[in-house]
Amino acid sequence: MKDDPRLADIIYPGTEGHVVLLGFPYDEGVGRNGGRLGARQGPQAMRAWLRRYGTVYNPEFGVELSRLRIADAGDVAVGLPLEQAHAALTAKVAEILEKGGLPFVVGGGNDQSWPNMQALLDAYENRPVGALNVDAHLDVRPLIDGQAHSGSPFRLMLEDARFSGEHFIEFATQGSQAAKEHVEYVRHRHGHIHWLSEIYMNDDALGWFNAALGRVSWDCDAVFVSFDLDSVRMADCPGVSCPSVMGLRGSEALEIARIAGLNRKVKLFDLSEYNPLIEEERTGRLAASMFYHFCLGVASRKEV
Repeated sequence: MKDDPRLADIIYPGTEGHVVLLGFPYDEGVGRNGGRLGARQGPQAMRAWLRRYGTVYNPEFGVELSRLRIADAGDVAVGLPLEQAHAALTAKVAEILEKGGLPFVVGGGNDQSWPNMQALLDAYENRPVGALNVDAHLDVRPLIDGQAHSGSPFRLMLEDARFSGEHFIEFATQGSQAAKEHVEYVRHRHGHIHWLSEIYMNDDALGWFNAALGRVSWDCDAVFVSFDLDSVRMADCPGVSCPSVMGLRGSEALEIARIAGLNRKVKLFDLSEYNPLIEEERTGRLAASMFYHFCLGVASRKEV
């Protein structure tokens, strides 16, 4: 309606914009890790829910999204072997970064996070880059028969000579989902773990996230925020490969996305593991809402 434009009404096709949506419709990496397939349909389903959500002017926050150019670069081509798909993803994210855009990548499996991070490390060569992984899992498993999978992206990142583990934070990790050897691996690489139990000790997830993002941002020229939807409790987000009765609240996920968008050091955001074959609507609405709130944050940056 003309008197009630929505976010989808101001999204343009292409790779140039303040925020650029990009889909990675692959879940082979989830299958390699023993997870349930279906996340390859995540980007398409998320866009479908996006068409129904998000006023262009948000009176609660006093933010006008039309001051942003928001683009949709489409999806990485389907049907490729996973390693080729990863390379194509890195190239597409690099193109968006080169044009000055802020990629928001929707998967697909969480194996997308390493190809995404590779593009950011290339773009900020010889400059410090940080990463914050919001996830119930650590995702530092070894490769399987030499192949990457949805449980390995941050091991690959930590083993890259261009990245310092001191600039890495695992956020909302659940002890029931983290093997002792993987915890020791992260700490050996000088990474930091913020457990879900610590975060909820004072019921202050957003305060903890603000502090974690501030810590990484202080020392780095660019920050990558990766958000696995299985970090949200299944009451709010059941449509993932590995849902959990524990986790962040849906409202906290939205605010985390807005806080990330607001931080000028955040140059890349990805959202993983939306699986509409398991559950479509509740999780799809959450994923679309996170993109909307991320855009609210970016529109509130002083430099925009």
